[in-house]
Amino acid sequence: MKLAQLSWLPYFAVAAAALVLSACSEGQANPNAQGESAPLSRVLVVEVQAQTLELERSFAARTEGSMVAEVKARASGLIEGREFSEGQLINANDIMFRLEKAPYEVTLQRARADLSQAEARHSAAQRDWNRVSNLYEDGAISGRERDQAQSELEMAEAELESARASLDDAQLRYNYTDVKAPITGIASREMVSAGNVIEEGSTLAVVTALDPLHVRFSVPENDVAARYLLQNTALTGQVENAPRARLAFTDGRQHPMEGHIDYVSRVVDRETGSMEARAVIPNPQMDLLPGQFVRVQLPRISLPNAILVPQRAIVQSGRRSVVYIADSQDIVRVREVTLGVRVDSQQLIEEGLSSGDRVIVEGLSMLQPGSRVRVEAIE
Repeated sequence: MKLAQLSWLPYFAVAAAALVLSACSEGQANPNAQGESAPLSRVLVVEVQAQTLELERSFAARTEGSMVAEVKARASGLIEGREFSEGQLINANDIMFRLEKAPYEVTLQRARADLSQAEARHSAAQRDWNRVSNLYEDGAISGRERDQAQSELEMAEAELESARASLDDAQLRYNYTDVKAPITGIASREMVSAGNVIEEGSTLAVVTALDPLHVRFSVPENDVAARYLLQNTALTGQVENAPRARLAFTDGRQHPMEGHIDYVSRVVDRETGSMEARAVIPNPQMDLLPGQFVRVQLPRISLPNAILVPQRAIVQSGRRSVVYIADSQDIVRVREVTLGVRVDSQQLIEEGLSSGDRVIVEGLSMLQPGSRVRVEAIE
């Protein structure tokens, strides 16, 4: 009996193993079956298409005078009077201040007298030289006497040149008693009034040129306007080919005259990540004033093959910007993108997307890359 029972054991073992394998197989198959029957996440997509985009770009700016010159005294002395109206237009070389002339007139007269003496000594030395040179040729005098006469003539010539230079200097300083406007522009208030004694180099007023006016602004280095300005602002400074520019005021009004961009920095500020630029705006009526806040409007910038996506489709992942797309099999994929400028509620994509990509704009919260989704297009 014991031998008979033992002979059946292999058959029972085989049957038990088969049951275990069958159970395992069913257990593994069921989850897949449940996963396939589970509802797919619903997402809304927009199919992007490359297009030619016309962008309007404007930037906050501040106005400043095209030239600002300090009116400095080039001579010291007593201010006798002011010859201009503060805050009014003044032309270049108009007299703005008058200094006391008497001390400089005395110096000028002395220089004229010194020049007359130098001219007389030079004439005498010239006559002596003419006489001595003739006597030397006749052998009537020695070479030493001739050399002495020549030296006296040369010293007289040097003294004459020095006297002429002293007269020019005295005349120049005398002329400096009339303090003139260095440029045409609007005169500031006086900084030193009549009756004060000033030193040479003292600032008496400031003149600011308002026509044309300069407008300074900054453009982010990754802005399409930065590339536009760099490509279209000639290094040779040719005004006729420079990008045009208009001004808008904070209340919505526009300056009636169009200007141009005359300067774009080729250096990016490390702190702000932007480039400095400057517009030149005609201002014949002088209704634009230095220090105003305005906006510089550039011409429309044409961007071929531009791709836009809704702003809400952009997901920030650390320092990266990504979008989720649904591929042809409705599988979720992640694309890293390079952002351009915002256009209303949309975002320009510089790199990372192509025409025909289906970008997910709704249903992003529960998405997992590689999962299948139920795709619906936004109408």
